[in-house]
Amino acid sequence: MIMRYVLQLSKVSRQFGREPAVQALIDIDLCLTPGEWLAITGPSGAGKSTLLNIIGCLDCPTHGSYHFEGIDTAALSDHARAGLRSQRIGFVFQSFHLLAHRSVLENVMLAEVYRNGPQQGRRARALAALERVGLSQRIDFLPTKLSGGEQQRVAIARALTGAPSLLLCDEPTGNLDSKATADILALFAALNQQGLTLVVVTHDEQVAQWASRRVHIIDGRLTHMPSEQKSHSTPLRQPLSAPKSNGQDNPIARSGMTFQDLLQEVIAGIFARPGRMALTVLGVVIGLTALVATLGLARTAGNRIITQFDELAATEILVTAKSGLGGVDPRVIPWDASERLQRLNGVVAAGTLSEVDIANALVSASAIKDPKQQSAFKLAVQAASPSLFTAVRAKVASGRLPDDGHAQRADRVAVLGPEAAQRLGIVEVAHLPAIAIGDQIYLVIGILEAVARQPDLLASVIIPEGTARHYFGLIGPGAVVLETRIGATALIARQTPLALRPDDPSLLKVEFAPEPQRVRDAVQSDLNRMFLLLGGLSLIVGAIGIGNITLVSVIERIGEIGLRRAMGATRGHIALQFLLESATMGLIGGIFGASLGVLIIVAVAAYQLWTPVLEPAAPFLAPLIGCAIGLVAGLYPALRAAYLEPVEAVRNG
Repeated sequence: MIMRYVLQLSKVSRQFGREPAVQALIDIDLCLTPGEWLAITGPSGAGKSTLLNIIGCLDCPTHGSYHFEGIDTAALSDHARAGLRSQRIGFVFQSFHLLAHRSVLENVMLAEVYRNGPQQGRRARALAALERVGLSQRIDFLPTKLSGGEQQRVAIARALTGAPSLLLCDEPTGNLDSKATADILALFAALNQQGLTLVVVTHDEQVAQWASRRVHIIDGRLTHMPSEQKSHSTPLRQPLSAPKSNGQDNPIARSGMTFQDLLQEVIAGIFARPGRMALTVLGVVIGLTALVATLGLARTAGNRIITQFDELAATEILVTAKSGLGGVDPRVIPWDASERLQRLNGVVAAGTLSEVDIANALVSASAIKDPKQQSAFKLAVQAASPSLFTAVRAKVASGRLPDDGHAQRADRVAVLGPEAAQRLGIVEVAHLPAIAIGDQIYLVIGILEAVARQPDLLASVIIPEGTARHYFGLIGPGAVVLETRIGATALIARQTPLALRPDDPSLLKVEFAPEPQRVRDAVQSDLNRMFLLLGGLSLIVGAIGIGNITLVSVIERIGEIGLRRAMGATRGHIALQFLLESATMGLIGGIFGASLGVLIIVAVAAYQLWTPVLEPAAPFLAPLIGCAIGLVAGLYPALRAAYLEPVEAVRNG
């Protein structure tokens, strides 16, 4: 009968690099039967770990063949090799590779995540494995609360879960004291007596003496050494019929994981480092908060601006005399135009406004002429009826506005626009300042702060209409400014010519804004573009932050990546987990960002006494945008994690 081998290496070589090439293993021939305990010794750099990695299917030989339980490993796909590691090989590492944020029980249960099986019975099997290594009383402890020996026992229990055919141990006692070492070796002996096949790489001669077989590696070449048979390590060599080399009688299930396992691993990975997770999410929160808030504030501010614009544009009518062959007739508009128009239903206010011809006269605030400093200016002088100030929504910064008495008496009083007052050096009227228009003195009774209509008034000197008629020979009003109720503009515009000149309405030109929608759209578009740019820039900063922190996380979790690959994870499993972690953090950031953005909009609107206006889709799209940002930002780190070689990840973790 032919003995069946657990593993069989024939002329296996492993070469690294090309110029110059490094021969880590040279023509290795090795067979191992079920139940044996093999010790691999040799100096550092001799190739022990390289050989162990090939045996564990973490690496592939450059030359030669390797059969595991009759299966040619060279013919296996990445998924099949991962399935073989998951179901038939257990790993015990020198540095334990326990996940610090998981309990002892959770670390052991991790061994079955990549077997694509149901979770039913998984806890019971993990408890049985912990019972087997004598740690059933520590199942809820974190690894950091355990001694080195206890941590190694947890690693052994994890490797035993699922009853593997082979247990590979890389310097399992290298970080332990003598008592813990003795306990681990006794445990190995008990497992070996139960029929488990072991391969142990060690520097320690005392550890090697426990094995039933021993091989030694120097400079990549393997030599077999005699080993005294121990009573505690009785190899079980059962004669079996030789398997087919293609392994068809011993199929390997492909590595896989259920959606429930994937979701649990993603959640555990996210919350393993709460501080880092918070920083990662914060980048997305800031970006999406800025995006949602700026879009909402753009609509809110735009609505406020445009509402005011619409109200002003849609309620203003300007009436002037048409120009004929002989020019403009100043007598077309009657002096009582304001009174006539205010009788119309829908008119809020109406006032007359005329430009006063002062010829070459200058306006000054001082009777003293200073040759070194200009004291007289060429300023526009406007004549206004008292009701004009209501029609243009004038606000007074200092003093008062003229009334009907000033106009009837032709008082020489004036109101200054803020720009005119600044040029004349007059800032307030408490001390009764006066100005000269040519040779005539006028008492300044008021200074304007702002006007909603007719902005030319801001740089003008405004005198009563009666005063202009008396001193400057004003023949008739130059224009009539009306403010109407919203919706009444078109009707009032049709009635105005008849009210002012029933004899010949065609002499009057009536101007109003029937449809300010195009201007409104332009203003809204400009605001949206500006705020969207600001939000987009904030979002880019958040995406860079999440990508950077995810990449740092990958670097910090190299050991975990190596452990997962050893337990059966494929490149796709690693990439998918990191991508989903990144996307989930983006989704969380999107939810918080949308909520905070809405709160900011409401708070700003309440403070400004505005009506808050939200971009309808923004709060709902923000989480999706956050998720997409997480996917994009996490793509490179996820691929980098996936394409880490298992050997390098285990070694550097």
